[in-house]
Amino acid sequence: MQQFFIAIILVLGLASWWLYNENQTLTANNYKLELAVEEQQRTMEVMKEQYEKQGKALQNMSRKNAEIEAEKAEYLAIFSRHNLDLLALKKPGMIELRMNNASEAVMEGMENDTKELFNLDVPDTTD
Repeated sequence: MQQFFIAIILVLGLASWWLYNENQTLTANNYKLELAVEEQQRTMEVMKEQYEKQGKALQNMSRKNAEIEAEKAEYLAIFSRHNLDLLALKKPGMIELRMNNASEAVMEGMENDTKELFNLDVPDTTD
């Protein structure tokens, strides 16, 4: 009878030891999972902020595009109202001066836009 109780005590002791080790393993895994969830939540917050920034940038670009399209329509309307060939034949000095000034303004605008794009592509290393 004593051997039976000793066997039961050994079985219960081994089962308790195994359950304790499983509990320790599960506790460690639970802690790791909680850390992973926190990291994912932080990552999702960063992604949400970036998404909002991209949305605002897209809205700004769309607004600028609409302004540029309106300006283009205005210039096309000016050209459609005037016969520049006839005007150039009648008053060549006036047209030449205006065309040169307008060409210079367009070239300066292109240079400024190119500089802005270059500055966007090349990071500032003065920090």
